[in-house]
Amino acid sequence: MLGSYRLGLALLVALSHIGTSIAGHNPGVVAVVGFYLVSGYVMTGLLRSHYTRLDRIPAFYADRLLRLYPAYLSIACMTYAWFLLTGVRTEYLRTTPRLGNIVENVTVVPLNFYMFNHADQFTLIPPAWSLGAEMQFYLIIPLLLFIRAGMRVWALSVSIAIFLAAAFGFVNSDWYGYRLLPGVLFMFLLGSWLYDMHQAREPSVRAPIVLMVIALVANVGVALHLAGKLLVPYNLEILGGLVLGIVTLNVLGHRSRNKVDDALGNLSYGVFLNHFLIMWAFFDGRVEGFISTASYLGISVLIAFVMYSVVERPVLTFRRDLRKSPGTQRVLLDLERR
Repeated sequence: MLGSYRLGLALLVALSHIGTSIAGHNPGVVAVVGFYLVSGYVMTGLLRSHYTRLDRIPAFYADRLLRLYPAYLSIACMTYAWFLLTGVRTEYLRTTPRLGNIVENVTVVPLNFYMFNHADQFTLIPPAWSLGAEMQFYLIIPLLLFIRAGMRVWALSVSIAIFLAAAFGFVNSDWYGYRLLPGVLFMFLLGSWLYDMHQAREPSVRAPIVLMVIALVANVGVALHLAGKLLVPYNLEILGGLVLGIVTLNVLGHRSRNKVDDALGNLSYGVFLNHFLIMWAFFDGRVEGFISTASYLGISVLIAFVMYSVVERPVLTFRRDLRKSPGTQRVLLDLERR
């Protein structure tokens, strides 16, 4: 029962990009950390339920491509068309695109490395850098779960060490503590671990374990405060996102799904993708005041509904077929012919 939670996270991301803050802190960072945790939780459940063997990993990758790309490419094309028609330059569309820029936007993963390749000079969907990190996670999570026991714990430990190095300022805190996979992989893996714990342990056992993890996060916060690093970007938001996300997943993750929650969750990806285009095309890049903010979010949700109905929902049939082991090879062959 995570649909409404995911929509809430997407709306926080949209609000953060119009300058909304909470006590001077960025709620979008909290939301992205929440998305990382949810992704780890849901992907582990998907793999454990439908892609349980190594020979099923290609079907898992196909499932993920069908989940991400139809809506992503639709919004990216709409944004590109708006850019060509209006000629408007924005912070993220400030150069004339070359073939390399188009390839970066289509393949998504390079957008996560904007600090090295300057992909942010022409990014059709600015939040897509986090999709790049998520796609990298998709590539490695089957290997961490199925190749060798203990790989997930090893990867979790290394990622925490990288995150701590970033949080304490030994390397760039923004890049290595929030954006690049080595420093945020542990967030995905905490969600993965939480899914497995929900399957294996009674609620009376889960609660103390979750509280212990939260206590560890709090101790990191205290250590950062004593070192004068708690307010280094984006340490406080990340720790807050970890606590909020872990608590929410523990409470909601194992509850039964319902139609209303699913319907709300179906809108989350569209809101995440389309809100920059809404801001640029309808509000000239600036959303101010309650009425404008409500309109901005309302238009984003409406377009997300249309995109889900027209683009995302028709693809569900293919994704469901991929999850049926006997028909997997047939579906993959059909996809190759298209």
